[in-house]
Amino acid sequence: MFHTEEESIVTMINHIAQNNVSAGTESDVADMVESHITKFWSRRMKKILAEQLATGTEEFEPAAKVAAQRISDKLAEKA
Repeated sequence: MFHTEEESIVTMINHIAQNNVSAGTESDVADMVESHITKFWSRRMKKILAEQLATGTEEFEPAAKVAAQRISDKLAEKA
């Protein structure tokens, strides 16, 4: 199955959240996800993530959504 780049970005953040579920609470997992994305994702990837969050058309894991919102907020502050 082919995925758009946007769908792939959402799939990746969800996988990061799922792989870090042992970190503790939803907030703890969101912290880990946010840290990973901040360190390893390009600005372009973060921008696509923020756009996908804004459209509300993609399904986010709860902790992934929290992390995505934090990242989106930081991007908006820098704009």
